[in-house]
Amino acid sequence: IISFVSEERMVVYGQVVIGPPGAGKTTYCNGMQQYLRLIGREALVVNLDPANEGVPSGDDNDDDDNHKNAQLPYDTIVDVCADMVNLSSVMDELELGPNGGLVYCMEYLERHVDHLVQLIRTRLEEDHAGEIVYLLFDLPGQVELYTHS
Repeated sequence: IISFVSEERMVVYGQVVIGPPGAGKTTYCNGMQQYLRLIGREALVVNLDPANEGVPSGDDNDDDDNHKNAQLPYDTIVDVCADMVNLSSVMDELELGPNGGLVYCMEYLERHVDHLVQLIRTRLEEDHAGEIVYLLFDLPGQVELYTHS
């Protein structure tokens, strides 16, 4: 569990959710968000998995340019697929396979971590000022991402 206090005295708690592919990290984040909200706490997810682009919503009238016909099962404060980089675009544009594309995406996020942190802080300040917020960080599961240097 992590926590920090911003300059504006906003208290933020959270969890970093890691595990192997298919272990249920996204399902866990969804369930934990629902549980925390049920007991009266604001909980938001930071989707840090560039391959977790959501599932088709079945709504052909979806106007969201970043997520056409796709949605994650939880509410996000930051979704790297929509806000920064996503695997399918990287694979298409750079002609990389899934593992190479994921490594590229994670290296991109590492190089732009200051932007990611600022994005989280800005959205917290805009939408949740004065609240105690619980963040869940949903990470990818591929072991190659954690052993690559």
